[in-house]
Amino acid sequence: MPKIYKPFTDHTSNEMFGRIYLKQAGDFSRESIEISLHMRLFLLGLQRVSNRGHAPFQPGEIQKLLLQKDGTTYVEKQIRNEIKRLATSKMLSPESNIRCLLYPMELISLKTEKKNAAQCPEHGTHSSWSGNNNDWASDYPPQGVVEEVIVPAVENYSSISFESVGDFSIGDGTYDSY
Repeated sequence: MPKIYKPFTDHTSNEMFGRIYLKQAGDFSRESIEISLHMRLFLLGLQRVSNRGHAPFQPGEIQKLLLQKDGTTYVEKQIRNEIKRLATSKMLSPESNIRCLLYPMELISLKTEKKNAAQCPEHGTHSSWSGNNNDWASDYPPQGVVEEVIVPAVENYSSISFESVGDFSIGDGTYDSY
């Protein structure tokens, strides 16, 4: 008897993840000249992405790696426009540029053997970018439960008079002004 498959639906859990082979994504970006430049650019960065979302490149390196159909290099302006296009669509951070493609931490979570990410030479940090906050994420988020601060109740001191300039009484002590 054949198996009955459930139809495919959109994933609804933020806890689910898929596996993308990063080396193959980079190879695919270089070899598949039929797909759009911005998709090739997105895939190229995946091959180099750090566990904090940074994918740094040397000046002119992206143009050398992603060739046009006729084998010529793209103009730097074309690459910059495609990076801007990816940033506008929130597939990359607005801090991305031709020297570092920066992936939002909500999109890519990379687990590696290395505990510390190298500092990005372009951004001068190893911090992740948060697409939800549209800002750099904290390197060291608070650990444990942050409890609510309880402010003690203030008693009503109806006997305090502020008409006296020299001294006044607060609580159980008297303070003189100088």
